[in-house]
Amino acid sequence: MQPSEYSVPVPSDRTAILCLHCGKPQEVGRKAMSVTCKFCSKSLKLEDVTIKRYEARRVIETCGTVTIDKKGHVVSDVRCVNLLLRGKLKGDVVGLRKVEVAGDAELKGDVTAGALNVAPGAMLEGYYRIGTAKNGEAPKAAVEVKAEEIKEETPVVEEIKPAPVVKIPVRKSVVPIRRH
Repeated sequence: MQPSEYSVPVPSDRTAILCLHCGKPQEVGRKAMSVTCKFCSKSLKLEDVTIKRYEARRVIETCGTVTIDKKGHVVSDVRCVNLLLRGKLKGDVVGLRKVEVAGDAELKGDVTAGALNVAPGAMLEGYYRIGTAKNGEAPKAAVEVKAEEIKEETPVVEEIKPAPVVKIPVRKSVVPIRRH
């Protein structure tokens, strides 16, 4: 058979992911556990990670969700799509979509995320950069124009300028913590 005479079926169970290293989207099989990025050739882990005890690593990387339970204590940098923190984390976090911190959780380290949700009672220490960015650039936002400034004959041209990046320094209170 000639190559033009047969066709390879395309699987319909595909899902889109973002590379943690280059940020480019690509399609992978829904059941795949790891792949190599087509653009930067780096290895990508696709499965979700759940941590229920103490773990110290150099970095935790996944294109899925990292969940740190109440009894989980992690000393590591985390690069993921979503992070759900209920326990303790000491390290820098890069969350492509959202980072959620529960009320009794502790987070020591710098956070860069698309969205941050912090419950009351959480202990935070570090600098936080919130907002989606594309290729390291600040997100674009249109300039607001008041209605009375627009004349009917004047065409409206919206100027694009970068939206402000929110950096919030948060330090732990000076209340002494008893260690056992």
